[in-house]
Amino acid sequence: MKQWIKTRVIIEMLGAPKEHIQETLTLYVEKIRNEEKKMILGKIDYAEPKEVNQLFSVFAEIELDFEDLPTITYFCFDYMPSSIEIFEPEELVQSSNDMTDFLNDLQGRLHKFDMLIKNLSAENKVIKRNGITLARNIVLVCLESGPKTLAEISRFSGMPEAHIKKFVNIFVKEGKITEENEKYALPGKKASL
Repeated sequence: MKQWIKTRVIIEMLGAPKEHIQETLTLYVEKIRNEEKKMILGKIDYAEPKEVNQLFSVFAEIELDFEDLPTITYFCFDYMPSSIEIFEPEELVQSSNDMTDFLNDLQGRLHKFDMLIKNLSAENKVIKRNGITLARNIVLVCLESGPKTLAEISRFSGMPEAHIKKFVNIFVKEGKITEENEKYALPGKKASL
């Protein structure tokens, strides 16, 4: 009979409001309990929430028994515990075939995550580039109706003045807008004195 691997796992969450984060942790632990994989959930201890910078930190300490090492590893990928401690058995032995299968499955998961990260990174670059183009266009459209101060451009665009300042400085250097008496204008649309 195969011996199960006994562990102690910490699942930790941070959020607000306090009741919501407690409920979310409880639901998360229930999801683990209902997992179809080769694991058995034992004793669960929920800690009292602690306030951290207007958020609440909660955690659960769970005793979990796993059928094998690959299941522990997949659990770590799927549930991202804060920590995991194996307390029984003291030594773990795997056959070379089991380790080969495990390592190949692990590599497959790592490649999947790597591809996901690369896709998200590429999408983020496109979104950032489009956001910058959109913000620059908003500044130019705002100035179509005449000269404006940074505060006026900020109100029109919904962006903070500090962000607007970056764009208008670039436009001034490029000669796309002019600055006179703390007002910005398109060339040919002079600020009134």
